[in-house]
Amino acid sequence: MKRVVMKFGGSSVATTEKIKSVAQVILNRKKTCDQVIVVVSAMGKTTDNLISMAEELSENPSLREMDLLMSTGEMISASLLAIHFQSLGTDSIALTGFQAGVKTIGNHKKSKIDSIDSKKLEEELEKGKIVIVTGFQGINESGDITTLGRGGSDTSAVALAAVLNAECEIYTDVTGIYTVDPRVRKNAKKIDQLTYEETMEMANLGAKVIEPRSVEMAEKFSVPLYIALNTGDVVGTYISEVDNLEKNVITNISKKDDVLLVIINESFDTPSKITECFKNLAANDVNIDLISHARDKEGNQISSFTTDLSSKAVVREILEEMKMDFNFLESLSKVSLIGSAMRNQVGVAARAFDILHKEKFNFYEVSTSEISISYIVDEKNGNELVNAFADEFDL
Repeated sequence: MKRVVMKFGGSSVATTEKIKSVAQVILNRKKTCDQVIVVVSAMGKTTDNLISMAEELSENPSLREMDLLMSTGEMISASLLAIHFQSLGTDSIALTGFQAGVKTIGNHKKSKIDSIDSKKLEEELEKGKIVIVTGFQGINESGDITTLGRGGSDTSAVALAAVLNAECEIYTDVTGIYTVDPRVRKNAKKIDQLTYEETMEMANLGAKVIEPRSVEMAEKFSVPLYIALNTGDVVGTYISEVDNLEKNVITNISKKDDVLLVIINESFDTPSKITECFKNLAANDVNIDLISHARDKEGNQISSFTTDLSSKAVVREILEEMKMDFNFLESLSKVSLIGSAMRNQVGVAARAFDILHKEKFNFYEVSTSEISISYIVDEKNGNELVNAFADEFDL
């Protein structure tokens, strides 16, 4: 029996007209699939609007109540979709995360899925219904609704697919995953197939097509992923364990803007204060990205790291409280070359550095993994560097 989980984001269900269009895509898919589970996000900017209303009423709203409030957005879209199906004579049911058996652990606003009791889902699927589940949410051991944080609906969809032994299809407002962001490079090429590893690297390095946790979960449970346009009539990108041995050495070039480079100058015999610094940053949910650390002959240490520009105020407060000597560099971008074939081919870094030299691009940091090279550059040069790399690697 073939099952599929179809996930639709907020832009896909932003209006009742779009909900009608999504319903038709689902009905077309059901013609080739025995059972369909649908996961939906909140309509359009609903979540942002709910947060704004809460902030108008309180400067520091309770995280528990915020989770309860934000979860209503997905309930609205799931209910409306089910209502429309029923008006068409199609048997369907909308379920909250709690009703679908999604159990969570961890803190409010950033909880994780611990397990899914699929009994209710199985019962409704056996009745031939299209089952619509609210993404982004579940219920913890205290009986409170919790939300999964950024990209939580993607995570919900993959988790349900894993438990139900189904494929997972994520429908967005783009036709798949591209070699380069089409907004940066007009003739960017769509990628037919990617590995989990490449997709996760892309997501972590700035590509916004899918949430990294979702890819990690899909790989762990061998859930086939498919990213496609929400109209359902254009072939998208398949993500699995299978790798194409003949593909380009570079699969994708990602760019992340609003990067903050933090430079710390300290003269200590031991790195204890730097260690304390990173512990304090972690305790305040500051996401650290690239890190470098060096010591000169006199024992002076120069440490640097990158983080999101939005964390600037928190980082400043922590470093000032620790009386550390630091400075910030802003208006930066991270440009990354990604490709699983890099681990078996030499010369990629040489070609990349040659482009930087020829085009006279300054870079502040460089970081590598087995399948990626990332450069921190001035934001004003980010798009130009992406296109220069794309020309060099035929993307």
